[in-house]
Amino acid sequence: MNRPVHAARRRPRAWLVAALAPVAFLLGGCVYLRLLELKHQLADFDRNFTIQTTNGLRLTCLHPVLLSSDVRWLGLGPSTVQKLGAAERWHLRWIKQLPPGVEEKGNFEIAFDLIFVDGKLTTFLLSESYFALMPKDFLIASIKSLGGAKVNEKDRSVESRLAAPDRAAFTPPSRSDITGMLGVPTEEHREGDRLMLRYRCVSDAPGLGDREFDIRLVFDAGTDRLLQTTGRIPIGTLNLDFTPATNSP
Repeated sequence: MNRPVHAARRRPRAWLVAALAPVAFLLGGCVYLRLLELKHQLADFDRNFTIQTTNGLRLTCLHPVLLSSDVRWLGLGPSTVQKLGAAERWHLRWIKQLPPGVEEKGNFEIAFDLIFVDGKLTTFLLSESYFALMPKDFLIASIKSLGGAKVNEKDRSVESRLAAPDRAAFTPPSRSDITGMLGVPTEEHREGDRLMLRYRCVSDAPGLGDREFDIRLVFDAGTDRLLQTTGRIPIGTLNLDFTPATNSP
């Protein structure tokens, strides 16, 4: 006797899902359009951004396009929010997951700040502590390279390769640089002439559950220098290639 009632209850839910699906698609499509506009701005970097490097790194968007809701849609939520009049300052933080049975001294995490004005992302802030081992020029070149990135919407991936002049001008961080900055990796192994490190980090933002930020780094076993990174967030992956020009196909 209860089965028809259950079926009747399920039916409206199915109609609701069918009705909301196009709306969700359109909302996601709007986010992608704004991300595409951001990519175009990065391709003309000096016209659309300013950088200050006196104390850490401060990247300012002169023509902001991303909304705070877009950043949340990407799976990036703040641990804390500070109200500054019409602005908000988000502090984002991910806690590294150590291998089973491993302990280490120190507080290793990934953290940065975002500032929104009238709901639009205007500023990215990274602490000076990250640059004890990583040159600022190298990070800036990596950010600029995203302007020429290849976007695969089907696979939800972005692939960028540092341009040949930049690969020649900047020396990528070494494995010891990375472990000095991020500590013991979650996983580590070797494949032929390459060393693989993985850092699995979990967001501590309220309401996000166990959202992960998974970073995989590939190093040349001979030079110990970084060749590739893959960063995975809930909605996709970002791949950066730093292979030296002399090793390029």
